[in-house]
Amino acid sequence: MMLVAGRYGRQGLGTRLMEHALEVAGDRVVELTATRFGRPVYERLGFRTTGSLTITMGPMQGTAWPSGAREATPDDHAALLALDAEVTGADRGKALSALLATAERTVVTDGGFAVAWNAGPHRVIGPVVAPSEEAARELILAAAHGADRDVRIDLLDAYPGLRPWLTGLGPAEGPAALPTMVYGAHRHPGDRGRYVAPILISMG
Repeated sequence: MMLVAGRYGRQGLGTRLMEHALEVAGDRVVELTATRFGRPVYERLGFRTTGSLTITMGPMQGTAWPSGAREATPDDHAALLALDAEVTGADRGKALSALLATAERTVVTDGGFAVAWNAGPHRVIGPVVAPSEEAARELILAAAHGADRDVRIDLLDAYPGLRPWLTGLGPAEGPAALPTMVYGAHRHPGDRGRYVAPILISMG
C-alpha cells in the first residue's frame, strides 16, 4: 500500500517510491489495485490493467447458514494455505497463518474457503477462494452469518454474478470499480478464476 500526504502531492514522490519498490522486487511479478490518483503513475511505470475490484460494504443481517459450508478447524489450515498459494501464485503462508489465528470465523467448502475478520466497524470477508459461483455464495453467507456490524467484501472479477447478488442482500457497492494491475507479466500469477476476494484491497 502506497500513500503520499496531500501536501506533498504532485512532486514525484509516488513515482520514486514505486520505482524503489520495483527495484527491490527484482524479477518478481508485482500486482496492486489502483486508485484514480495512483493509476497514472503505475501506467507510466509499465503496469497493465488486468481486471477490477469493487468494494462492497453494508448491513447483511439475518442470513441463514448454508448447507454447503462448514467451520474450519486447525486441521484444515495446511490445505487452506496450499489452496491460497495455488490460486494467488504466491506463498502467503506467514500472513495467512497470522490472519487465521485471529479470525472471527474461517469457513470451508470442497475446493474453497473464506476468512472473516474484525476491522473495527466492519466484519471483513477475505480472502475468499471458491471453485464456482454457487460455492462462493455459500462461503460468503457462512462467513457473514451472525455479523453484529456491517460487512465488507472487496470483490474481484472471478464471478461477476456475485456483485448484483451481494448488493441484493444489503451491502452497497462503492462509487466505482478500481483497476487491478500487474507489472512484470501479462497477467496475474496463479488461477485467478477462483479468486473471489483478496484479504483487503491494500493486502492482496
